[in-house]
Amino acid sequence: MENNFSVENSLRLITETIERSRSTIVKNAGKPLIVWGFLVSLTSVIIYFLWKYAGGPVWNFLWFAMTAVGMLCMYFMERNREKAPQSEIGRILGKIWMWFGIFATGVFALVWVAFFIKTAITPGATVRLDLTLVISLMMGLCGAISGSVINRKVISICSVVATACSTLWLLISAEGSPERILCFALLGFLALVIPGIILQKEGGR
Repeated sequence: MENNFSVENSLRLITETIERSRSTIVKNAGKPLIVWGFLVSLTSVIIYFLWKYAGGPVWNFLWFAMTAVGMLCMYFMERNREKAPQSEIGRILGKIWMWFGIFATGVFALVWVAFFIKTAITPGATVRLDLTLVISLMMGLCGAISGSVINRKVISICSVVATACSTLWLLISAEGSPERILCFALLGFLALVIPGIILQKEGGR
């Protein structure tokens, strides 16, 4: 009986700890989602206009500048927020988005490496990979997984809808056109800003 009681208490304690961790993450996740969603959407629109009117796809390097600005915003937000112990769920979410960043940056770098190698061998050659589609699918997948981890269906649903809309946009837009980059404006708004606003309201209650 004592062993059963101890096991039941342990399971209940673990469950309560996980739920508290989820609640804390949900409470603190709204603003970062809104900030990143706004940055992704704004950067997408800026790159679109610069690509169309001032120099071509080279402006995609602005994504690295956006990442630096986003990290700086997160630093100041974390500095002004009360420190909380790192939870297992928080660690998992961090790893999910860390690997998204590594894979997205790695694929981007590999495309350019392949381009330079291929043009060195065959001048005028091109490398054909729909990098925009690959990264948007990875982003949507990570968002859906994150929603499942913190047990918030709204995040998963918004990520699925955002991925479907952005993929449809890419399929109907002309290949190689600057309009394709606007799929990230859709992703940023639908998969990040809207869930962020919902979580912010939920955390404020």
